[in-house]
Amino acid sequence: MKKLLFGLSLLFLGIFTACEDDSKDISEVEVTITYPTNLGDKSPVFQSGTLTLTNVNSGYETVLNLTSMAVPALNLEYGLYHIELEGNVSYSTFDAMGVESNQTAQVRALEENYEFGGANQTVNLDLFLVMQSSGFVISEIFFSGSLTPEGKNYSEDAYIEIYNNSSEDLYADGLCIAESGFKTSTFVTGLSPDETSTHAVVGHIYKIPGNGTEHLVKPGETFLLCDLALDHTSENVNSFDLSHADFEWYDGPDYDSDVPTVPNMVKMASTSKSSWTMHNRGFTSYFLFKMDDISPETFVEEYDYSYDYQLIVNDNVYDRSGACWKVPNEYIIDAVECSTPSSFE
Repeated sequence: MKKLLFGLSLLFLGIFTACEDDSKDISEVEVTITYPTNLGDKSPVFQSGTLTLTNVNSGYETVLNLTSMAVPALNLEYGLYHIELEGNVSYSTFDAMGVESNQTAQVRALEENYEFGGANQTVNLDLFLVMQSSGFVISEIFFSGSLTPEGKNYSEDAYIEIYNNSSEDLYADGLCIAESGFKTSTFVTGLSPDETSTHAVVGHIYKIPGNGTEHLVKPGETFLLCDLALDHTSENVNSFDLSHADFEWYDGPDYDSDVPTVPNMVKMASTSKSSWTMHNRGFTSYFLFKMDDISPETFVEEYDYSYDYQLIVNDNVYDRSGACWKVPNEYIIDAVECSTPSSFE
């Protein structure tokens, strides 16, 4: 009898839920897809892909297998959605002799917390090329700082996590982490000389020490870089324990606190005259690259980048100059661009 009653309860619950679902507001959604801008003149052709729309609240997924850029109209319940498209695109390239060849690349598009709340809505997905790393990647960046129970900002618990994305043992010796010299919230034009197509412009650079075989990272393992390797929960219960970090970035005794039990990174260069603090709103980008044997003195001299530019603020144009450093793109292992939607330039 108990089983029967339980079954009847489920039946009534199912009927009630079905009726409730029928009354929910539905958006008819049109999805458009745009090729990566850097493939615009290379005759790109979409080959195949998977489009996934996940309702953030319910977790329900709508999945479509695509064979072209044409996406059928979708009926989606009102709410916030995580939208992701992964696929493949073919395109044409020409060598120095003008001989054409066909290439295939992985592409992706991503929209997070996209709200559907109208009868008819359109969402455009901008594809970008995906470089599949077989080595180290930046797996996590914590720049915002935590809040104290009183609601105040606590900024000393910044960290960056690096992951071995390969199937081989790797050594972290010589890896450099750098923050961009330009902010992603600043619109820069008239850059001279403009070397941004071949170099990453960086303003703060720190390197993991070692002779090349000191700091082993096995496949699937991570290591942690941080500003201050302490158990921050003793100062702020909403923070976390970073005393187990593998390395600290350290700016010297005049500007920074040092935890002697955790090795310091080598400070290669910095535009700051004191200590480096990550931008707590994420208005910068981060680069992972490798320069095994170069000294800070050599790096500062050989990779100096002085430039002129125009800063545009509220339609006003200001002539400016700056100086930082540049890293050739071929040295870059991984990179992450951060910003906020309202401030991204």
